[in-house]
Amino acid sequence: MARRTDDTRNRRDYGDGSYIERSPDRWQITVPLGTDAKGNRRRQRFTIKGNRAAALKALREAIAKRENGFGVAPDRITTGEWLTRWLARHNAEGHLSAKSRERYQGIMDKHLIPGVGALRLQALRADHIADMKARWLSGENSTSTGPLAGGTVHKHLIVLSQALDDAVKAGLIARNPCDAVSAPSVKSRTERRALTTPEITALLAVADGTRYDTPVRFTLATGLREGELLGLRWEDFDLEAATVEVRRTASYVGGATIYGAPKSERGRRIVELSASTVQLMRAHRASQVEHRLKLGPVWREHGLVFPSLAGTPWIARTFLRDYRKLLAKTTIDNPSTVNWHSLRHSAATQWIAHGVDIFTISRRLGHAKASFTMDVYGHLLKGQQRHAAESLDYLLAKT
Repeated sequence: MARRTDDTRNRRDYGDGSYIERSPDRWQITVPLGTDAKGNRRRQRFTIKGNRAAALKALREAIAKRENGFGVAPDRITTGEWLTRWLARHNAEGHLSAKSRERYQGIMDKHLIPGVGALRLQALRADHIADMKARWLSGENSTSTGPLAGGTVHKHLIVLSQALDDAVKAGLIARNPCDAVSAPSVKSRTERRALTTPEITALLAVADGTRYDTPVRFTLATGLREGELLGLRWEDFDLEAATVEVRRTASYVGGATIYGAPKSERGRRIVELSASTVQLMRAHRASQVEHRLKLGPVWREHGLVFPSLAGTPWIARTFLRDYRKLLAKTTIDNPSTVNWHSLRHSAATQWIAHGVDIFTISRRLGHAKASFTMDVYGHLLKGQQRHAAESLDYLLAKT
């Protein structure tokens, strides 16, 4: 009796792949490869000889290679497909915070994939990337609404280079074409805006009696970042010991407040508080308790030090929007150039002016390295060299 070889009887589905016996002991393996940059479905087919067990084994191996990032057909993977796969894996491995994940996704969706995503990964060359860089900088035929700053382009190329480095490690390409692309010129770090003593006084006068009174004073006293401030819980404080432990940071991602670990290992730190700051926080807690009792069941307890009026997380976008309105009421010059980070910078500037050493400031701010603190604030140490030059005169000078 003739052996039936129709697809219905001999087709076997396995997950999102399949194998079909086209003729005796001859099997066609099909594995989906997702979609290309234009949204068209892609798949890879190949044929093997052997029995059904051999066909199933080949299908399983092909799917495993695809899931591990090697792909069934490395020569057909587009750059956009690899970028999408790389970001998903990079995120799953815990390399990105929720906010960084959103930022990386935006860079890929708005710039990288529209720029080179349709090109096959193995066909991507340095001149493709250089042309894309030129379009970003000029704004001509670019995927952005206008020219991008050199610093922004540099960051985009770093993300692309990271993804292509991993493509080299995965054996998909022989070398990283980004290595042959020169970085755009980036203007030197602009000096951050630090409020002067009169400006700080003006801000405190306007903030007095508002919801921003305590947050502004506390930030100037501690130098906490905005996300660290909004992530604080009362359990982080030990007011008897006059300390607060920075354990987490709040980010607003995808319409929700997300809490995560600080930016670096040193970001998780214990910050010592002055007596007046302890008194400030005791008064703030008492005021919050009074407000909570007035609201009754409307209040939603989250243990937050700086919540919304209902006790829920204070959305960063709203927090910063109303802060800008507060600044507009002050006598500060160019208030639009002052952001919340300016308070952190102002705190560090004031500490330096009062003789606090760079290492202590670095630890207090939660910088990953003291060298970074020196790069940012070293120019404020004017007069320190003169002090060093004269410090041993009593011992070395001839009389």
